Amino acid sequence: MSHILGTETMGHDNYGNYQFQEGSIVCWVPIHWAKVGTGSNGLGVNEISAVNYSTYADEATANVAGYFLPRVFIDGGVIKQGYFVDKYEISKNPIGSGFVGSSIKNGLPVSTASTHNPIADLTACAGNFYYEAINAAHARDGVDGAVNTDSNWFCASRFIYANLAMLSMAHGQAAVSTTYCAWHDAADVTNYPKGNNNNALGDTDDGTVSYTSDGYPNCGLTGSGVPFAKTTHNGQNCGVADLNGNMYEISIGVTSDGIDYFAANESTEMRKFTAGNSLATDHWGAAGIAANMTAFDIPYMSAGAWKRMGSGVNQVLSEVLTGNETTLRSLGMPKDLNGQSELGTDQFGKDGIYNYQLRNELCVRSGLDWGDGSRSGVWSSYWYNHRSYSRSDTSCRFACFPV
Repeated sequence: MSHILGTETMGHDNYGNYQFQEGSIVCWVPIHWAKVGTGSNGLGVNEISAVNYSTYADEATANVAGYFLPRVFIDGGVIKQGYFVDKYEISKNPIGSGFVGSSIKNGLPVSTASTHNPIADLTACAGNFYYEAINAAHARDGVDGAVNTDSNWFCASRFIYANLAMLSMAHGQAAVSTTYCAWHDAADVTNYPKGNNNNALGDTDDGTVSYTSDGYPNCGLTGSGVPFAKTTHNGQNCGVADLNGNMYEISIGVTSDGIDYFAANESTEMRKFTAGNSLATDHWGAAGIAANMTAFDIPYMSAGAWKRMGSGVNQVLSEVLTGNETTLRSLGMPKDLNGQSELGTDQFGKDGIYNYQLRNELCVRSGLDWGDGSRSGVWSSYWYNHRSYSRSDTSCRFACFPV
């Protein structure tokens, strides 16, 4: 990683932004404690607080105050000081004699279909399937676009998307104006990041937002939203872009075998997941699940239906420190049936969850696409497709931990 102008200057457009050796721009998200409000623990219902890691001496002390360490910061059994995540969805980038997926502004977003900037055009990818996102990530620090079997990079996990959603909510709730949060709404009606989701290169909730077409009907170039700050997770130019619409994004770390749901163990290293369904390192299949994941339950999943985050004044995310509800929170999912509904709530952007019961080799996607309207958003997730799907509206972004 290299610093760029403004990396360490608070308030700069590039604050917390770095550039990897092949050109990707990434955002650094430092370790922090988080807390979910219940209405009786010092925060209002569904309020979220995020505080510096230095605020508490250790986890036990933080827990007494109701704070927990977000799951995303534990990898390979080690607490990480933060994570790097792509600022933009990946696009095809020539490196040496090959091509890699890179996080570059105004790129043509790679998709998992032959008709739209195909991922198979990347040297590491043999076909246009969801699972190729893992191979593509492992090639970022490879040679001439080839997979590096000891890569530090991985396809961004659902834990990362959930953490960015929580930070977005905490930031929007703490903001008092648009000065440091361009999408802030004092009325709390549309107080969340905007994006390309109205099927017309704009945002269904904000007519001032527009995107530049990538040439495929109503899909935008990566990071082309204007005003740009309205399309980032924190409402600032330094933030992670396009988490609300534009393209669905493949999200690893969670799957199903058709009988149970499974989430990656804290002892698992995200970077070591491979793209198949037969090996102990694979993200899918019995061997990989047994070696890397633990079963959990989503008690409210229906047999194929859209629901939305939030239901009246009900608490959505769990505040508990252990157990199944903790896993659900780490994945950005409601703690129980009462946390989702047909209409959703403004507080959670009316973001959609596509319910489906136990798809074998499940491959979860986040954010939704350019035509999903108000159900697109930072909390959105889609629990239907399997690893071998191929779609023109599905892309990915990469992440890594510091070494």
